[in-house]
Amino acid sequence: MTHDLMFQEEIRRAVARAYSAIPSGGGEAVTRRSYSAEELAELPAGAVAWALGVGDPIPHAGLRPGEAVLDVGSGGGIDTILAARRVGPEGRVIGLDLLDEMCARAREHARAAGVEDWTEFRRGEMEAIPLADSSVDVVVSNGVINLSPRKSRALAEISRVLRPGGRLCLVDLVVDEELPPTVLGSTAAWAGCVSGALAESVFRNKLRKTGFTDISIGERLPFGLSEAALYPLFTPEVIEQMRELLPAQRHENVATSVLVKAVRPLA
Repeated sequence: MTHDLMFQEEIRRAVARAYSAIPSGGGEAVTRRSYSAEELAELPAGAVAWALGVGDPIPHAGLRPGEAVLDVGSGGGIDTILAARRVGPEGRVIGLDLLDEMCARAREHARAAGVEDWTEFRRGEMEAIPLADSSVDVVVSNGVINLSPRKSRALAEISRVLRPGGRLCLVDLVVDEELPPTVLGSTAAWAGCVSGALAESVFRNKLRKTGFTDISIGERLPFGLSEAALYPLFTPEVIEQMRELLPAQRHENVATSVLVKAVRPLA
């Protein structure tokens, strides 16, 4: 057990170092894959520059004016800002990120977007969310749950902070086949959500065991080497390593980006 916890901490530290080291996100090349032109027009250039997500959960979250929203792994603040636009000044949106520097960037981006009065950014871990029980209506996340070496714990924490009847809406990567051990052990592949990706059935079971209901998984889009190359987390060396180790038929389908929705039951 102690060795397992040490390994989990090693992964967490490695992911934090990887994100601290990159000079920027994927920029427009990443945002154009996921967000509409109308959504991009709502965002300041700085938030776009730090894009690191793998999809767009916001249109599917059913956000309403006045709701309280938590963005787990808020990064440069794209989804936090878009959520804040939809809940309006009568609502509130909290961005949670592991890195102080990422929270600082997101605050600047929220200020530039004009939503700073009803947004805040907190440094913290998804496995120990610094919020009270039943304190938010909706949790969104974008390419982040797979970064956790303790996914069941992260999902349990999300359930804890959701109010009964609250909604979870996230986008993340799943895999159909296990990756080669060399790729699984790559820090870049962990930071890029590939090494930590679960099978879709396992993800669904974890949600169910955590107590979520009304679980749906859809909006499947392939995530291959060409997509991975858009992200600064994947170095050219890691991309080339994956190209050599993976069979050719998997080069354009290393993983699959999926939309996941679930509800915390009323009782």
